[in-house]
Amino acid sequence: MAIEGPLAELSIQDVLQLLELAHKTGVLTVRSDRLNDEAIIHFTRGAIVFAVRRRSTRRLGQLLIRAGKLTQRELDRALEIQRSDATRRLAEILLEMGSVSEEELERQLRFQMEETIYEVMPWDEGYFKFEEKTELGDQRLLARVRVESLLMEGARRIDEWTRLESKVPSPEAVPVMSTSADRETTPLELRADEWEVLAEIDGERDVRSLAADLGRSAFDVAKTIYGLVSTGVLEVTEKHSRIPELELKRACDEVEGLMRDGRMDEAQKLASQLETSYPERAELAVLSGRTLVAQNRMRAATEAFTRAVGVDPLAADGHYLLGFAAIRTGELERAMKAWETFLRLAPNGEPRQLASQALSALRALSQIVTKAMTN
Repeated sequence: MAIEGPLAELSIQDVLQLLELAHKTGVLTVRSDRLNDEAIIHFTRGAIVFAVRRRSTRRLGQLLIRAGKLTQRELDRALEIQRSDATRRLAEILLEMGSVSEEELERQLRFQMEETIYEVMPWDEGYFKFEEKTELGDQRLLARVRVESLLMEGARRIDEWTRLESKVPSPEAVPVMSTSADRETTPLELRADEWEVLAEIDGERDVRSLAADLGRSAFDVAKTIYGLVSTGVLEVTEKHSRIPELELKRACDEVEGLMRDGRMDEAQKLASQLETSYPERAELAVLSGRTLVAQNRMRAATEAFTRAVGVDPLAADGHYLLGFAAIRTGELERAMKAWETFLRLAPNGEPRQLASQALSALRALSQIVTKAMTN
């Protein structure tokens, strides 16, 4: 039997506590129309065993790479295996490969789940639905989180955010270097964690994105930024507001029109804004990459297409364009992998034929180069 209702009548904290006390097994879905976001939380006998937000930029593979526990090559291999069987979780594949210890996987999975719950707790608008299940499949459960242990910490964070908001309004705030005139002549005496955050400031990423890239919680990064703003090292600007979904297609069409008119700088700027506003949308990273190709900025385009397939490993057009961009930067192995993945994903058609021809030619070239280098 489903348990559902508006969050205005039953808070997410109450829902979580109810499911824990009743030792429920099943899937809780929480949606917020105002935030255009959704969270999915799996329970087994009242304990949380999986939690993810649709708009989250925090990914297990990147967390492990940041922690020095995984290489990019190992992650690429695991993602390739996952693409052949989308029902398998990345953690399970990495464990089978022997790339990461079970202890480290448990630590990172627990961090992911806890941060997801902390981010959802402030939602005071939306709708929840819990669907009871007898079992959640035969996947190995690598981490469990008790609801009780989350509620007190979540409440503390919500209270402390009220203090931080005076200088860091929200996780969507963008920190930038201070323009204060005397900043250059003032020596900086910062802690290691402050230097770590400061080194990542680029004037584009918001607090949440910085936290994801650093493998830290948005709350902890916000506290560090609060201190740096208080001492005059940083300033905070408001992030560009997200274009409503209904206007997004019109904005994408505008980018296409600007490209047709040869106004490449304007097209790239708008595409970049769209990708920044919707970092979870692979098609916007692809669009941004295409504008960079049009400007002959191939290395930046390669990274844009890489972001696209990172967001959605099944984005066939991202892999297709990544191959051609990588060729232009001399990254032959990267191009071959991109096209091999594209051919596994793409339906029959002209792009498939072109990628197949390009891949055959590249393999032949690779053989010639190898032979020449070994003679």
